[in-house]
Amino acid sequence: MEKQKIIGIATSFYNIDPGYSLCAVVLDQLIALVKNGHKTVLFVLPSFKDDDRVPKGVEIRKIVPQLILEPYSGLNYPSHWKEDVEKAKGLFEKNMQDIDVLLVHDWYFIDSFLPYNIALRDSNLTCKFLAWTHSAPTTRHVLEDNPHANRYNLPPRTKLVYLNYDKANNLAEMYGAWLKDVGVVHNSRDPRTFWNLDPFVIKLIDEYDFFESDIISVYPLSTPRMISGKGLDKVVKIHSKLKELGHKTKLIVCNAHANASKDQKLIADLYVWAGDRGITNNDLIFTSQHGFEHGVSPKIVSDLFRLSNIFIFPTVSENSSLVLLEAMLSGNLLVLNKEVGTLREHAGENALYFDFNYREPKEVNEKYYLDLAKIIASQFENDKGLQVKRRALQEFNYDKTFKSIERLLNA
Repeated sequence: MEKQKIIGIATSFYNIDPGYSLCAVVLDQLIALVKNGHKTVLFVLPSFKDDDRVPKGVEIRKIVPQLILEPYSGLNYPSHWKEDVEKAKGLFEKNMQDIDVLLVHDWYFIDSFLPYNIALRDSNLTCKFLAWTHSAPTTRHVLEDNPHANRYNLPPRTKLVYLNYDKANNLAEMYGAWLKDVGVVHNSRDPRTFWNLDPFVIKLIDEYDFFESDIISVYPLSTPRMISGKGLDKVVKIHSKLKELGHKTKLIVCNAHANASKDQKLIADLYVWAGDRGITNNDLIFTSQHGFEHGVSPKIVSDLFRLSNIFIFPTVSENSSLVLLEAMLSGNLLVLNKEVGTLREHAGENALYFDFNYREPKEVNEKYYLDLAKIIASQFENDKGLQVKRRALQEFNYDKTFKSIERLLNA
């Protein structure tokens, strides 16, 4: 079995500044690297003070020299520039020898990082470099007798990395390189970090592959009333029909009052019933089965609702539903029981209303629920807000972005 690579990320961070977008990018990369089994090292300034904000499993090396960088702006440089380079070079050679791949953020691009740039180029390191550029490429300069010439040519063992395909060729031209010398890795904006999700919600996301789903529904309820009062079986039936239509679905039931044996049996029976309709234990998730028999916190419910996109509510009676308001605040497509008038008082005409008390022979009933699913799917597929949210969840989480990074690590 091939040993995992040791990956370093080189920065000039002295803290994790939430106002500095590059910090969010690096944190997501660190999480993904550790999650995928790589020994990961973060290189920062000696003054770095946010050790507790660095993901667990990351080694922090505070060895990047804190140089005075302002004199390097534009095409300027101070008389002592070689001393700065030698200082950085010595520290890099001493502390980066074990690194297989070094991710470098903007050091080859930004003018003021020039001494770090040259120090890496001149070092005796043998690692591969992945050089991220986070700004628009500039015009290529051909310079003589100016150290800034190192910002316009491609160093050995280096792959340039840009954030989009649109300007990738411009970046290659800036460095006098070819398009093949540029890899593209989009930024991630992962809800696990962006929304600071509860650890239990993160566990569910990872365990059940939430981001692979098209449709995510959340239904908070009391277990004893989940069939008789809340119609959870009808929600399951709609999910089964949505799945028949080709959608990947998740139904997360935030159920309370699930500690009695009769409640456990009710859940077990529903799992069997759902399985007969094509809904697997990976599609239907009860939070009580994960140690929360008495219910989850409002924070967990809120986090799950933020991930969801369709709220199906075949309840038989409501006075002023908090769950409905939570779904509304979370921007869900609402599918409500038209026989419960108070639901329309709250949602107005901004919902789909269906008769969930429909009773016909089984064959007709199955067609009825398939028709409901078709209407819901059509509304969902034509809602640009819901579709762009789905795209963000599926395509721009740090697991998906890491696949692009991994290809570069192994190239």
